Amino acid sequence: MEGRGPLATSPGWLSLLLLLLPPPGHQGRALRHGLSAQRIQDPPAVHLSSGSGQEPITIMTFDFTKIRKSFSSFELQTWDPEGVIFYGDTNPKDDWFVLALRDGRSEIQLHNQLAQVTVSAGPRLDDGRWHQVEVRVLEDSLLLSVDGEEVLRLRQVSGSLASKPQPIVRIALGGLLFPASSLRLPLVPALDGCLRRGTWLDPQAQTSGSVPMRSLKSCALQSQPGTFFPPGTRAEFNLQGETSSASFCLNGLWAQGQKLDMDRALSRSEDIWTHSCPQGPNNGTDTTH
Repeated sequence: MEGRGPLATSPGWLSLLLLLLPPPGHQGRALRHGLSAQRIQDPPAVHLSSGSGQEPITIMTFDFTKIRKSFSSFELQTWDPEGVIFYGDTNPKDDWFVLALRDGRSEIQLHNQLAQVTVSAGPRLDDGRWHQVEVRVLEDSLLLSVDGEEVLRLRQVSGSLASKPQPIVRIALGGLLFPASSLRLPLVPALDGCLRRGTWLDPQAQTSGSVPMRSLKSCALQSQPGTFFPPGTRAEFNLQGETSSASFCLNGLWAQGQKLDMDRALSRSEDIWTHSCPQGPNNGTDTTH
């Protein structure tokens, strides 16, 4: 009598074992998935606005003579309709480029020996969603694409490498390397936005790593339109031409999850109307949340 193990005498166990085994190739896919999960993830998104709102958050330099791929791409998320995304130059006096937002749309300003241009194009980007943006130099043309669609092409605005006044290119994120008044069409440089997955020109031509101008702020995973004051922060405004003041109405004032009652304020101006707001065309008030 031959001795047989339990699996040999029970077809049901064999079927169950086959069901538990992964299909051909599945084990390899699972291993690859595990390895990909262990890879270094993308760096977190960085906040573009500096503390002063004027200076860039970081500066990169490149050797223009070694650049073989003349394009930059990144993903942008913002609720802010105006501000500088990035600035580039070889000479801040006569060879510079700016990509910014104005009224929520992409705006390009450039100034060089071949062209002096200010132009806006594309869809609004200040909707709080992530948008893929790419700027590419192709021969004598400059191309702007948003979410995979070309929205602008400027021809005869770029020359040969020999025409560049200096071989070093600077790229500054979130600010300018000259006064905002030097722009062809001035704007407020500060951009309250987030940038991730950035690729800037040709990494092989980069002569220095990113030089942070200040400690970089990470971005919130989720955001909504509004103004956020973290603990200990403040803002000051300078009201210029004679003494002036501002008046406004609040629908509600909240702090730490509680609605504040102005009648319970430890101190306040006696002129404040605590539970009503005058309505009329000449009262100079506005409703603010």
